[in-house]
Amino acid sequence: MGAKHLILGLDGVDLDLVRELGAERLPTLHRLMAEGSYAHLESVLPPATLPNWTTFLTGLDPGAHGVFDFTTRRDYRVAFTAGSVREAPTLFARLDRLGLRTACVGFPATWPPERLEHGVFISGWDAPVAFEADASFVWPRALYEPLKRRFDAHRLSDVDEFRADDPGFHQRLPGQLVARVGRKVAMARWLLGREDWDAFALYFGESDTASHHLFSLHDDASPRHPQGLGYARDGLTRVYRRLDAAVDELRQAAGEGVELTLVSDHGSGGSSDVILYLDRALEQAGLLTFTPHKLGSALIGLAKGAALSRLSPRLRERLFSLGDRALPGWIESRARFGSVDMRRTRAFSEELNYFPSISYNLRGRESLGTVDPSRRAELRRSVEAALFALRDPWNGQRVVEAVHSREELYEGAFVERAPDLILSLALREGYSYNLAPSATAPAGTGCFRRLAPQEYLGRKGRSMPGSHRPRGVFIAHGPSVLAHGRVDAGIADASATLLSRLGVAPAPEARGRVLFEILRGCGETPRALPRVSSAGRRRQAGEAAVATRLRALGYID
Repeated sequence: MGAKHLILGLDGVDLDLVRELGAERLPTLHRLMAEGSYAHLESVLPPATLPNWTTFLTGLDPGAHGVFDFTTRRDYRVAFTAGSVREAPTLFARLDRLGLRTACVGFPATWPPERLEHGVFISGWDAPVAFEADASFVWPRALYEPLKRRFDAHRLSDVDEFRADDPGFHQRLPGQLVARVGRKVAMARWLLGREDWDAFALYFGESDTASHHLFSLHDDASPRHPQGLGYARDGLTRVYRRLDAAVDELRQAAGEGVELTLVSDHGSGGSSDVILYLDRALEQAGLLTFTPHKLGSALIGLAKGAALSRLSPRLRERLFSLGDRALPGWIESRARFGSVDMRRTRAFSEELNYFPSISYNLRGRESLGTVDPSRRAELRRSVEAALFALRDPWNGQRVVEAVHSREELYEGAFVERAPDLILSLALREGYSYNLAPSATAPAGTGCFRRLAPQEYLGRKGRSMPGSHRPRGVFIAHGPSVLAHGRVDAGIADASATLLSRLGVAPAPEARGRVLFEILRGCGETPRALPRVSSAGRRRQAGEAAVATRLRALGYID
């Protein structure tokens, strides 16, 4: 029993931090890098969780798989959709059609689980239950009860990140995350002992949670490093060390000669103490007009924050289930767009911290659109001029580094789901700018604001002291992999190379390339991946239930 191929998803693990911690504290990762091949893996833009994991799991461009965010915008309404709108099957469903025994455990944006004929599929933390996963997140369903009996209830959100400003949260968090890693390892070892798997994939999100909350405690130079509060500074290191040990445990449990793939969807780094309000920048450029009375949107934003931070998780779930589960999308839509007078607006932003973007207010596409579609190019020039003119008022640097149209970044039938423009923001002395909703800014605030010291540690739903970076980690190790060292690769290349090592050719529509330079040989002619349609089935899978789950979790922050 064991696995021929072991795939471990390490959310947000950052190569620079792996190097900083060194081989003494992370012996497994450094040994695998030295003996195999690795990359400072390039994410698809934006470096956000759902589009990147979905690209890895399908091998496709976001424009082809259709997942760009936790939500999908329709006019001035957003629906919490997560992966329920994914338009392509995962690699595991396609491998299953070839008769391979596979397991995919815990990855985000995978609800409902794919019904594998030869394997196991367990959905991740965005599955639509608020506290513990029920039978709807496990395939085959018969596996749910044995899992529950052996490992108790499978908790999806045992750390309440909305209580990050409670006393003791940051002292407790490392131990909670370390314990959660241990539970996942135990479950994975049990599953590995039940079958001879051709491919076994397991997701760890603990590194991302740790980076978001503990980065400024780890980094003495962070502008958000708390002074004189007695916080433990080794929490992030503890989580990374436990993950390093978990990789070694699972590698041994998989068996001798296992082919190993490690992937992170993006990297992680520190956040600055500067807030940027994009809609206010558009207002200053004459491209957006706020409603005369923004009190309603501000109150909704405050009520949303209060519900998320003060109610228990169970009460949150009940609240967001009201009105046939329509409340989460309504609240989020009002919070994002309620303060904007769309009848006098040409461009607007959803002001998502992890997804800086701009949307055009086009006539015929948006119900209150003001811009003729034939003038898109002119509008883009106006938006770019406004964004490139943004200067940090404290150091004078340009804040927006690049502006990309969605057509420049993505290919496929579902590109229109993305915002019109995707922004790359500069780092501020090595730390990222923070986006926040303009409607919640204090009175008299312009485009920028400095955080007060009591805001440095933040919480989910507000700016957190750690943020995403556009490059993660890829490590390949095993009999088929050369000790090549560093290679240039994107996240879809990790998928294509995994398939090649399994003796399967990537799908013709795949985005990535096989990293032949790290492989010992191609062997026999690879089998072709069968096409498996999943469009429609997933959209009927309970979008409203997904909305309740994601709203209770606090997406969006």
